[in-house]
Amino acid sequence: MPTSRPDLSFNESGVCDACRAVEKKKEIDWNDRKKDFEKIFKNKKENSSNYDCLIPVSGGKDSHLTLYYAKVVYGLNPLCVCFEPTLPTKIGRENLENISKLGVDLIHVKQNPNVYKKLILEGLKRVGDNEWANHMGIWSVPVHLAINFDIPYILWGEAPQMEYGGSETVSEINKNQFTEDWLNDYGCLNGLRPQDMVDEENGISLDDLKLYIYPSLAAVEKWGGKGLFMGHFFKWNIPENLDLIEKIGWKRRMGRSEVTYTDTEKQDCYSMPIHDYIKYLKFGYGRATDSACIAVRNNEIDRDEAVRLVEKYDGRYPKECVERFCAHFKLTINDFDEILEGFTNKSLFMRKDGKLIRDSDQSLVMKEKYLNNRRNPIEE
Repeated sequence: MPTSRPDLSFNESGVCDACRAVEKKKEIDWNDRKKDFEKIFKNKKENSSNYDCLIPVSGGKDSHLTLYYAKVVYGLNPLCVCFEPTLPTKIGRENLENISKLGVDLIHVKQNPNVYKKLILEGLKRVGDNEWANHMGIWSVPVHLAINFDIPYILWGEAPQMEYGGSETVSEINKNQFTEDWLNDYGCLNGLRPQDMVDEENGISLDDLKLYIYPSLAAVEKWGGKGLFMGHFFKWNIPENLDLIEKIGWKRRMGRSEVTYTDTEKQDCYSMPIHDYIKYLKFGYGRATDSACIAVRNNEIDRDEAVRLVEKYDGRYPKECVERFCAHFKLTINDFDEILEGFTNKSLFMRKDGKLIRDSDQSLVMKEKYLNNRRNPIEE
Protein backbone atom coordinates (compact mmCIF):
# COMPACT_ATOMS: atom_id res chain seq x y z
CA MET A 1 0.00 0.00 0.00
CA PRO A 2 1.58 3.32 -1.01
CA THR A 3 2.14 6.28 1.30
CA SER A 4 -0.17 8.29 -0.96
CA ARG A 5 -3.26 6.61 0.49
CA PRO A 6 -5.15 9.25 2.53
CA ASP A 7 -4.93 8.80 6.33
CA LEU A 8 -2.62 5.79 6.05
CA SER A 9 -0.05 5.75 8.85
CA PHE A 10 3.25 3.87 9.20
CA ASN A 11 5.04 2.90 12.38
CA GLU A 12 8.76 3.26 13.06
CA SER A 13 9.40 -0.01 11.20
CA GLY A 14 7.60 1.20 8.08
CA VAL A 15 4.58 -1.09 8.56
CA CYS A 16 1.22 0.49 7.65
CA ASP A 17 -1.83 0.37 9.88
CA ALA A 18 -3.69 -1.91 7.44
CA CYS A 19 -1.07 -4.62 7.97
CA ARG A 20 -1.04 -3.93 11.69
CA ALA A 21 -4.83 -4.30 11.77
CA VAL A 22 -4.46 -7.80 10.29
CA GLU A 23 -1.97 -8.72 13.00
CA LYS A 24 -4.32 -7.37 15.67
CA LYS A 25 -7.13 -9.52 14.27
CA LYS A 26 -5.02 -12.61 15.01
CA GLU A 27 -5.06 -11.65 18.70
CA ILE A 28 -8.84 -11.18 18.85
CA ASP A 29 -10.93 -13.82 20.58
CA TRP A 30 -13.63 -14.09 17.90
CA ASN A 31 -15.77 -16.30 20.14
CA ASP A 32 -15.96 -13.43 22.63
CA ARG A 33 -16.83 -11.00 19.82
CA LYS A 34 -19.54 -13.40 18.63
CA LYS A 35 -20.96 -13.50 22.15
CA ASP A 36 -21.02 -9.70 22.20
CA PHE A 37 -23.14 -9.77 19.05
CA GLU A 38 -25.44 -12.40 20.53
CA LYS A 39 -25.95 -10.29 23.66
CA ILE A 40 -27.19 -7.40 21.56
CA PHE A 41 -30.03 -9.49 20.13
CA LYS A 42 -30.59 -11.69 23.18
CA ASN A 43 -33.67 -9.79 24.29
CA LYS A 44 -35.37 -9.48 20.91
CA LYS A 45 -39.08 -10.14 21.17
CA GLU A 46 -40.24 -13.11 19.14
CA ASN A 47 -43.71 -11.64 18.61
CA SER A 48 -42.58 -8.06 18.07
CA SER A 49 -44.15 -6.21 15.15
CA ASN A 50 -40.79 -4.55 14.48
CA TYR A 51 -37.99 -5.89 12.35
CA ASP A 52 -34.95 -7.01 14.37
CA CYS A 53 -32.51 -5.08 12.21
CA LEU A 54 -32.09 -3.27 8.91
CA ILE A 55 -29.47 -4.37 6.39
CA PRO A 56 -28.36 -2.10 3.52
CA VAL A 57 -27.82 -4.38 0.52
CA SER A 58 -26.44 -4.06 -2.98
CA GLY A 59 -26.13 -7.70 -3.96
CA GLY A 60 -22.40 -7.58 -3.24
CA LYS A 61 -20.23 -9.72 -0.99
CA ASP A 62 -20.58 -7.74 2.24
CA SER A 63 -24.36 -7.48 2.14
CA HIS A 64 -24.70 -11.19 1.39
CA LEU A 65 -22.41 -12.12 4.27
CA THR A 66 -24.18 -9.76 6.66
CA LEU A 67 -27.52 -11.28 5.67
CA TYR A 68 -26.04 -14.77 6.08
CA TYR A 69 -25.12 -14.10 9.70
CA ALA A 70 -28.36 -12.27 10.52
CA LYS A 71 -30.86 -14.53 8.76
CA VAL A 72 -29.22 -17.95 8.43
CA VAL A 73 -27.04 -18.16 11.54
CA TYR A 74 -29.09 -16.15 14.06
CA GLY A 75 -32.61 -16.33 12.66
CA LEU A 76 -33.17 -12.58 12.83
CA ASN A 77 -35.96 -10.91 10.88
CA PRO A 78 -34.24 -8.13 8.91
CA LEU A 79 -35.60 -5.46 6.61
CA CYS A 80 -33.25 -5.05 3.65
CA VAL A 81 -32.93 -1.83 1.66
CA CYS A 82 -31.16 -1.22 -1.65
CA PHE A 83 -30.32 2.28 -2.84
CA GLU A 84 -30.34 1.92 -6.64
CA PRO A 85 -26.82 1.75 -8.15
CA THR A 86 -25.90 4.40 -10.70
CA LEU A 87 -25.57 1.98 -13.64
CA PRO A 88 -26.75 -1.46 -12.48
CA THR A 89 -25.22 -4.58 -14.04
CA LYS A 90 -27.00 -7.82 -14.95
CA ILE A 91 -25.09 -9.87 -12.36
CA GLY A 92 -25.80 -7.18 -9.77
CA ARG A 93 -29.53 -7.49 -10.45
CA GLU A 94 -29.33 -11.27 -10.17
CA ASN A 95 -27.50 -11.13 -6.84
CA LEU A 96 -29.98 -8.58 -5.51
CA GLU A 97 -32.81 -10.90 -6.54
CA ASN A 98 -31.04 -13.72 -4.68
CA ILE A 99 -31.27 -11.67 -1.49
CA SER A 100 -35.05 -11.57 -1.86
CA LYS A 101 -35.15 -15.31 -2.46
CA LEU A 102 -33.42 -15.88 0.89
CA GLY A 103 -36.73 -14.86 2.46
CA VAL A 104 -36.58 -11.21 3.45
CA ASP A 105 -38.55 -8.05 2.79
CA LEU A 106 -36.55 -5.78 0.47
CA ILE A 107 -37.20 -2.11 -0.22
CA HIS A 108 -35.64 -0.98 -3.49
CA VAL A 109 -35.17 2.80 -3.48
CA LYS A 110 -35.15 4.30 -6.97
CA GLN A 111 -34.04 7.92 -6.96
CA ASN A 112 -35.64 10.78 -8.83
CA PRO A 113 -33.58 10.29 -12.04
CA ASN A 114 -33.66 13.96 -13.02
CA VAL A 115 -32.13 15.05 -9.72
CA TYR A 116 -29.81 12.06 -9.40
CA LYS A 117 -28.18 12.63 -12.80
CA LYS A 118 -27.45 16.23 -11.85
CA LEU A 119 -25.96 15.16 -8.51
CA ILE A 120 -23.74 12.54 -10.15
CA LEU A 121 -22.34 15.09 -12.61
CA GLU A 122 -21.91 17.72 -9.90
CA GLY A 123 -20.02 15.27 -7.70
CA LEU A 124 -17.77 14.40 -10.61
CA LYS A 125 -17.08 18.03 -11.50
CA ARG A 126 -16.74 19.42 -7.97
CA VAL A 127 -14.74 16.79 -6.09
CA GLY A 128 -13.77 14.25 -8.74
CA ASP A 129 -16.15 11.59 -7.40
CA ASN A 130 -18.67 10.13 -9.84
CA GLU A 131 -20.27 8.14 -7.00
CA TRP A 132 -20.59 10.91 -4.42
CA ALA A 133 -24.41 11.04 -4.66
CA ASN A 134 -24.71 7.26 -4.47
CA HIS A 135 -22.49 7.05 -1.41
CA MET A 136 -24.51 9.77 0.25
CA GLY A 137 -27.72 7.85 -0.41
CA ILE A 138 -26.23 4.54 0.71
CA TRP A 139 -25.18 6.02 4.06
CA SER A 140 -28.27 8.18 4.73
CA VAL A 141 -31.31 6.30 3.41
CA PRO A 142 -30.94 3.25 5.72
CA VAL A 143 -30.89 5.55 8.76
CA HIS A 144 -34.04 7.35 7.55
CA LEU A 145 -35.82 4.01 7.13
CA ALA A 146 -34.61 2.60 10.45
CA ILE A 147 -36.01 5.67 12.21
CA ASN A 148 -39.32 5.54 10.36
CA PHE A 149 -39.79 1.81 10.92
CA ASP A 150 -38.40 2.05 14.49
CA ILE A 151 -35.79 -0.64 13.78
CA PRO A 152 -33.17 -0.69 16.58
CA TYR A 153 -30.08 -1.77 14.62
CA ILE A 154 -28.53 -1.24 11.20
CA LEU A 155 -26.00 -3.91 10.23
CA TRP A 156 -23.15 -2.81 7.97
CA GLY A 157 -20.25 -4.95 6.70
CA GLU A 158 -16.61 -4.24 7.44
CA ALA A 159 -15.46 -0.72 8.33
CA PRO A 160 -13.37 0.21 5.24
CA GLN A 161 -10.48 1.55 7.31
CA MET A 162 -10.00 -1.83 8.95
CA GLU A 163 -9.64 -3.56 5.59
CA TYR A 164 -7.75 -0.99 3.50
CA GLY A 165 -5.92 1.20 6.00
CA GLY A 166 -6.45 4.45 7.83
CA SER A 167 -7.67 2.79 11.02
CA GLU A 168 -5.27 4.72 13.23
CA THR A 169 -7.34 7.86 12.69
CA VAL A 170 -10.60 6.10 13.62
CA SER A 171 -11.83 6.17 17.20
CA GLU A 172 -12.36 2.80 18.86
CA ILE A 173 -16.13 3.26 18.97
CA ASN A 174 -16.24 4.05 15.24
CA LYS A 175 -14.49 0.78 14.48
CA ASN A 176 -17.63 -1.06 15.53
CA GLN A 177 -20.41 1.56 15.41
CA PHE A 178 -21.68 3.67 12.53
CA THR A 179 -22.62 7.25 13.47
CA GLU A 180 -22.94 10.63 11.79
CA ASP A 181 -19.39 11.35 13.01
CA TRP A 182 -18.20 8.30 11.08
CA LEU A 183 -20.05 9.51 8.00
CA ASN A 184 -18.54 13.00 8.19
CA ASP A 185 -15.01 11.83 8.95
CA TYR A 186 -14.65 8.61 6.93
CA GLY A 187 -17.67 8.29 4.64
CA CYS A 188 -16.11 9.44 1.34
CA LEU A 189 -17.91 12.80 1.31
CA ASN A 190 -14.78 14.73 0.25
CA GLY A 191 -15.83 17.73 2.30
CA LEU A 192 -19.07 18.12 0.34
CA ARG A 193 -22.49 18.11 2.03
CA PRO A 194 -25.83 17.45 0.30
CA GLN A 195 -26.91 20.98 1.21
CA ASP A 196 -23.99 22.29 -0.86
CA MET A 197 -25.73 20.90 -3.94
CA VAL A 198 -28.66 23.34 -3.73
CA ASP A 199 -28.44 25.22 -7.02
CA GLU A 200 -31.30 27.27 -8.41
CA GLU A 201 -29.73 27.52 -11.86
CA ASN A 202 -29.22 23.76 -12.00
CA GLY A 203 -32.75 23.13 -10.77
CA ILE A 204 -31.77 21.44 -7.47
CA SER A 205 -33.71 22.52 -4.40
CA LEU A 206 -33.38 21.52 -0.76
CA ASP A 207 -36.56 19.46 -1.12
CA ASP A 208 -34.83 17.39 -3.82
CA LEU A 209 -32.13 16.36 -1.34
CA LYS A 210 -34.19 14.91 1.51
CA LEU A 211 -33.07 11.33 0.79
CA TYR A 212 -29.41 12.34 0.85
CA ILE A 213 -29.33 14.47 4.01
CA TYR A 214 -28.52 12.50 7.15
CA PRO A 215 -31.33 12.65 9.77
CA SER A 216 -31.06 15.38 12.39
CA LEU A 217 -29.27 14.74 15.67
CA ALA A 218 -32.60 15.12 17.48
CA ALA A 219 -34.21 12.46 15.27
CA VAL A 220 -31.29 10.07 15.78
CA GLU A 221 -31.32 10.56 19.56
CA LYS A 222 -35.09 10.01 19.71
CA TRP A 223 -34.68 6.83 17.65
CA GLY A 224 -31.97 5.54 19.99
CA GLY A 225 -30.75 2.85 17.58
CA LYS A 226 -27.25 1.98 16.45
CA GLY A 227 -25.38 1.14 13.28
CA LEU A 228 -23.02 -1.82 13.81
CA PHE A 229 -20.07 -2.95 11.67
CA MET A 230 -20.26 -6.74 11.37
CA GLY A 231 -16.50 -6.94 10.78
CA HIS A 232 -16.06 -6.01 14.43
CA PHE A 233 -17.93 -9.13 15.57
CA PHE A 234 -16.97 -11.66 12.88
CA LYS A 235 -13.67 -12.27 11.12
CA TRP A 236 -13.95 -10.66 7.68
CA ASN A 237 -11.78 -12.96 5.53
CA ILE A 238 -12.53 -12.72 1.80
CA PRO A 239 -11.76 -16.33 0.68
CA GLU A 240 -13.70 -17.77 3.60
CA ASN A 241 -16.53 -15.31 3.05
CA LEU A 242 -16.84 -16.21 -0.62
CA ASP A 243 -17.26 -19.85 0.26
CA LEU A 244 -20.07 -19.00 2.69
CA ILE A 245 -22.00 -16.66 0.43
CA GLU A 246 -21.70 -18.81 -2.68
CA LYS A 247 -23.46 -21.54 -0.72
CA ILE A 248 -26.46 -19.22 -0.32
CA GLY A 249 -26.60 -18.29 -4.00
CA TRP A 250 -24.28 -15.31 -4.52
CA LYS A 251 -22.63 -15.40 -7.97
CA ARG A 252 -19.39 -14.05 -9.41
CA ARG A 253 -19.32 -12.03 -12.59
CA MET A 254 -18.13 -13.51 -15.88
CA GLY A 255 -14.66 -12.14 -16.53
CA ARG A 256 -12.70 -9.74 -14.34
CA SER A 257 -13.51 -6.15 -13.52
CA GLU A 258 -11.87 -3.63 -15.85
CA VAL A 259 -9.83 -2.06 -13.06
CA THR A 260 -8.50 -5.14 -11.29
CA TYR A 261 -7.67 -8.82 -11.74
CA THR A 262 -10.53 -10.35 -9.73
CA ASP A 263 -14.02 -11.49 -10.72
CA THR A 264 -15.61 -10.59 -7.37
CA GLU A 265 -15.05 -6.83 -6.99
CA LYS A 266 -17.21 -3.91 -8.12
CA GLN A 267 -19.62 -6.12 -10.04
CA ASP A 268 -22.92 -4.45 -9.11
CA CYS A 269 -22.51 -1.18 -11.00
CA TYR A 270 -20.73 -0.08 -14.18
CA SER A 271 -19.93 3.27 -12.56
CA MET A 272 -17.87 1.93 -9.64
CA PRO A 273 -14.78 0.93 -11.70
CA ILE A 274 -14.63 4.58 -12.80
CA HIS A 275 -14.58 5.57 -9.12
CA ASP A 276 -11.55 3.30 -8.63
CA TYR A 277 -9.89 4.64 -11.76
CA ILE A 278 -10.25 8.21 -10.46
CA LYS A 279 -8.64 7.10 -7.19
CA TYR A 280 -5.67 5.91 -9.24
CA LEU A 281 -5.43 9.28 -10.97
CA LYS A 282 -5.50 11.11 -7.63
CA PHE A 283 -3.26 8.88 -5.54
CA GLY A 284 -1.38 6.54 -7.86
CA TYR A 285 -3.09 3.32 -6.77
CA GLY A 286 -6.41 1.67 -7.54
CA ARG A 287 -8.54 -1.41 -7.04
CA ALA A 288 -5.84 -3.86 -8.15
CA THR A 289 -3.58 -2.52 -5.38
CA ASP A 290 -6.39 -2.85 -2.82
CA SER A 291 -7.11 -6.43 -3.92
CA ALA A 292 -3.45 -7.44 -4.06
CA CYS A 293 -2.65 -5.97 -0.63
CA ILE A 294 -5.51 -7.91 0.96
CA ALA A 295 -4.39 -11.09 -0.81
CA VAL A 296 -0.84 -10.66 0.50
CA ARG A 297 -2.07 -10.07 4.05
CA ASN A 298 -4.20 -13.23 3.79
CA ASN A 299 -1.17 -15.21 2.55
CA GLU A 300 -2.91 -16.05 -0.74
CA ILE A 301 -0.08 -14.63 -2.89
CA ASP A 302 3.42 -13.32 -2.24
CA ARG A 303 4.55 -9.74 -2.73
CA ASP A 304 6.30 -10.40 -6.05
CA GLU A 305 3.07 -11.72 -7.57
CA ALA A 306 1.16 -8.79 -6.10
CA VAL A 307 3.52 -6.30 -7.77
CA ARG A 308 3.15 -8.09 -11.12
CA LEU A 309 -0.65 -8.01 -10.87
CA VAL A 310 -0.72 -4.35 -9.88
CA GLU A 311 1.56 -3.34 -12.76
CA LYS A 312 -0.57 -5.30 -15.21
CA TYR A 313 -4.03 -4.12 -14.12
CA ASP A 314 -3.90 -1.02 -11.91
CA GLY A 315 -4.81 2.22 -13.63
CA ARG A 316 -6.01 0.68 -16.90
CA TYR A 317 -8.48 2.98 -18.58
CA PRO A 318 -11.95 1.37 -17.99
CA LYS A 319 -13.13 1.83 -21.56
CA GLU A 320 -16.44 -0.05 -21.40
CA CYS A 321 -17.52 1.63 -18.16
CA VAL A 322 -16.51 5.09 -19.40
CA GLU A 323 -18.46 4.62 -22.62
CA ARG A 324 -21.57 3.48 -20.71
CA PHE A 325 -21.25 6.36 -18.25
CA CYS A 326 -20.81 8.99 -20.96
CA ALA A 327 -23.72 7.64 -22.99
CA HIS A 328 -26.02 7.67 -19.94
CA PHE A 329 -25.02 11.14 -18.74
CA LYS A 330 -24.68 12.65 -22.24
CA LEU A 331 -20.99 13.51 -22.00
CA THR A 332 -18.43 13.16 -24.75
CA ILE A 333 -15.45 11.02 -23.79
CA ASN A 334 -13.18 14.02 -24.40
CA ASP A 335 -15.23 16.10 -21.95
CA PHE A 336 -15.12 13.26 -19.44
CA ASP A 337 -11.32 12.93 -19.75
CA GLU A 338 -10.91 16.68 -19.41
CA ILE A 339 -12.88 16.68 -16.13
CA LEU A 340 -10.74 13.84 -14.77
CA GLU A 341 -7.53 15.56 -15.82
CA GLY A 342 -8.40 18.36 -13.42
CA PHE A 343 -8.20 15.87 -10.52
CA THR A 344 -5.14 13.97 -11.76
CA ASN A 345 -1.95 14.19 -9.72
CA LYS A 346 0.24 15.14 -12.66
CA SER A 347 3.46 14.69 -10.68
CA LEU A 348 2.87 10.92 -10.80
CA PHE A 349 2.55 10.54 -14.57
CA MET A 350 4.65 11.12 -17.68
CA ARG A 351 4.08 14.30 -19.70
CA LYS A 352 5.30 15.65 -22.99
CA ASP A 353 5.02 19.32 -23.90
CA GLY A 354 2.91 19.79 -20.78
CA LYS A 355 0.35 17.13 -21.80
CA LEU A 356 -0.20 13.78 -20.11
CA ILE A 357 1.08 10.85 -22.15
CA ARG A 358 -1.47 8.13 -22.87
CA ASP A 359 -0.93 4.66 -24.29
CA SER A 360 -3.06 3.60 -27.22
CA ASP A 361 -5.60 2.15 -24.74
CA GLN A 362 -5.97 5.63 -23.18
CA SER A 363 -4.13 4.64 -19.98
CA LEU A 364 -1.75 7.15 -18.41
CA VAL A 365 1.94 6.26 -18.07
CA MET A 366 3.29 6.35 -14.52
CA LYS A 367 6.77 7.78 -14.02
CA GLU A 368 9.48 5.18 -13.77
CA LYS A 369 10.67 6.31 -10.35
CA TYR A 370 7.28 5.54 -8.82
CA LEU A 371 7.17 2.14 -10.52
CA ASN A 372 10.63 1.44 -9.09
CA ASN A 373 9.53 2.57 -5.63
CA ARG A 374 6.71 0.05 -5.76
CA ARG A 375 9.03 -2.73 -6.89
CA ASN A 376 11.67 -1.81 -4.32
CA PRO A 377 10.14 0.18 -1.46
CA ILE A 378 12.38 2.82 0.05
CA GLU A 379 12.37 4.26 3.54
CA GLU A 380 11.15 7.86 3.73
